[in-house]
Amino acid sequence: MDKEKRLKIATLRLESRKTHRIDRLRSAADMNPDEFDQALSELAREQKIELLGGDTSAMDEEQIRNLIKAGDTLFVNIIWLVPLPAKARGKRTVGKKGK
Repeated sequence: MDKEKRLKIATLRLESRKTHRIDRLRSAADMNPDEFDQALSELAREQKIELLGGDTSAMDEEQIRNLIKAGDTLFVNIIWLVPLPAKARGKRTVGKKGK
């Protein structure tokens, strides 16, 4: 399975709507730390995600260590710039009766 698909699946596990905390995504993704960091960097370069800052005041040291740092910038969240399945966007899907 490719890295983008693995990250999308991990994002769906988070049950968040638009922005997704990087430390939580890292925990949900089935990737080693270097692979995870590389995948986020590639997706950002390809403009499939945007890395966002955020407030870390309520986070503990481990959560902060699991964020992405580039120079003096600490990235806390990502937002997908490419569509995710309807479930990830908070829309309900309606099944057929009898199933």
